[in-house]
Parts: sequence; C-alpha cells; structure tokens
Amino acid sequence: MLFSIFSWAESIRFVEEKYYEALESTFHKTGTVSFFKDSMLIQYDKDDTLLTYNGDTLIIQKGEEQEVLDLNKSIEVKIFFILFEAVYFENEKVLARYFEIEKQKKMIVLKPHRSISSYVEGVSYKKTDSKLDFLQIELRTADRIRIEELDEVP
Repeated sequence: MLFSIFSWAESIRFVEEKYYEALESTFHKTGTVSFFKDSMLIQYDKDDTLLTYNGDTLIIQKGEEQEVLDLNKSIEVKIFFILFEAVYFENEKVLARYFEIEKQKKMIVLKPHRSISSYVEGVSYKKTDSKLDFLQIELRTADRIRIEELDEVP
C-alpha cells in the first residue's frame, strides 16, 4: 500500500543547509521530498525522521514516536512549508499573498509582506526549467535555510 501512495507523488532529491546563528554552525542533510495533492512528505537520509505537512499540521515521526504540531501556533514553520511548495510548483498567486515578487537577472527575490516580516527577512530562489537550483530563506533570527534539488532520481 505504501508503494501505491508514493507512486502518485511528485518527488525530488534535495540537500538542505541550515545555518544557526546562535550556534554559529552550519548543518547539511540530504533527503527526498514528495509532493502530494494536499500534503508534503520529507524523509531525510540516514535518519528515521519523517515529516508530513498537510496545511495546518506537521506530523513528525521518529521511529515509533509521533508528534503533531499545530502550525497555526508555529507560523515560521508553516511559512517554510507554504513557501517551499509554492516555489517548487511556481504558484505565484500563493507567493504574492505573502511576498512582493521581484525578478532579478536569473533569480527571483521575495520581499516579505508585513504580516510575515517578523519571521522572514527575505527569500531568493532560482529555477532552471522545472528544476529548483536553490531556495534560500533568510530568517529574522539571522538563521538561514538553503535547499537545492539534486540531479539524483528518488
């Protein structure tokens, strides 16, 4: 049954880089993200953590343990998932709801609207055809997240 669920998804391999200002450290992870009609599933390599995003909730499953987060109480996490999905599918309508969109040379720069500017400093991304070259999110905390689609097939 699990195979049939994934066969309906659009999946990509990615590398994620996170910089934490408080730790002055950068961390790298690779994994697979699968986009479904109403949800997104992220599985990291060498880690048994599975993240399932479906709008207002994020289910974090690590082994047998499961935690459900109400994303209406964690706006910065919700913004990340909305942004990742909207950028990947080039949904300018969703992006325009949260950002002013500027095309600069070969990349897109997103300036946050006031409603999310206390969480997000700025965003930039570049796509070549349908491939996500990079998505970089600068947070107000001075932390950064950068995601790049890998050429590997999931």
